Amino acid sequence: MRLIRGVDRGLTSAEFRGEVTLDASVCYDFVVSLRALFNPRTFTRSRRWAADQLPRLSDDLVSKGRFLFQGLDTALGYGAARVITELSPGAGPADLIAAIAATRPDELAMFLLDTGDTRPDRREAFRQALSTGSASTVKDAVAGLTGGWASRCRKVLLEPDVVQADLVTLLDGYLAAVFNEHLGETTGLVERAGDAARSTLDALPAAAAIEHLTGGYSLGPDIEVRTVTLAPSVFMYPFMSTRLDEASGAAFIIFGVHSDMFDSYDPVPMRAELVTALKVMADPNRLTLLRLLADRPRYTTELVSLLKLGQPTVHHHLHQLRTAGLVRQQRDRNGMKYSMRADVASDILRSLEQWLLRPGGGSEPTDDEHPTPP
Repeated sequence: MRLIRGVDRGLTSAEFRGEVTLDASVCYDFVVSLRALFNPRTFTRSRRWAADQLPRLSDDLVSKGRFLFQGLDTALGYGAARVITELSPGAGPADLIAAIAATRPDELAMFLLDTGDTRPDRREAFRQALSTGSASTVKDAVAGLTGGWASRCRKVLLEPDVVQADLVTLLDGYLAAVFNEHLGETTGLVERAGDAARSTLDALPAAAAIEHLTGGYSLGPDIEVRTVTLAPSVFMYPFMSTRLDEASGAAFIIFGVHSDMFDSYDPVPMRAELVTALKVMADPNRLTLLRLLADRPRYTTELVSLLKLGQPTVHHHLHQLRTAGLVRQQRDRNGMKYSMRADVASDILRSLEQWLLRPGGGSEPTDDEHPTPP
């Protein structure tokens, strides 16, 4: 997951000949809003909204929600968004819940376990564990994962039917207690965002449109992607998130769209992305990473070697820099390659100056953050 920013002025898109589909379903926000609800430190834009809504859920639903939707860069329940692509046009949250309940437990489990960066060998180990259900294959499947994530994955692998039932119960309860109240407004915002995204897809080549809508995300030319599904989300803003299935050649991208939906919950309007960026940069290792990436693009393994830090630590720092939009990522067959976005660093400095010197402290997004298609 990373912050959406305007694309670089000189960015040149690789040609993409596959099929691009826009899916402006409110069901994505239904799922993403649960991530926002249980991760308020990450989704700061909706933090006060989350503080108002969480007490409306029972203790049992909160417990299930924390297991399924808490997570730094991903969450188990987020994988339920993969089911949305199989729904009929115009389907709503209730239809999604029914579809999840009807999905085979092992198939749903793979959706939940695949973070988007899960290696093919790890996915195969998950499939083997789900197929056999033995403790030994489950142990092998989660070997090397961090403690909290390993524990969650272990439960999904051992009890996929129980996790499925918990997810359905959570979605049912959340829809009734919270999301139904926001369904109409969110649907309207997503539909308008879908219209704007279609205009962008009509005006630009496919690869350039994807980069524009996602704030600079691209797929390397050596990745065989035949279809890309783009889904706008109000709750995802200012982030985007992607899942890539190389076996099927399908990429699935949820991108955030700006709205004033949460303004009424904030006593003083402030650009949350500016605060995020300042927090992220207040670390010497992250500043060092930025200088290294300013020299040239680098893979994670090289950064680990240069920084003399453990790979999980470097991944954490890169995640934080992506959250602030300060680095660009490109996936190719050698792994994930990162480069610095100098335009974003300059924008952060300009925004800080504007915030500090503007009477009353207000600040609106600049044109650079939401560029119009050429």
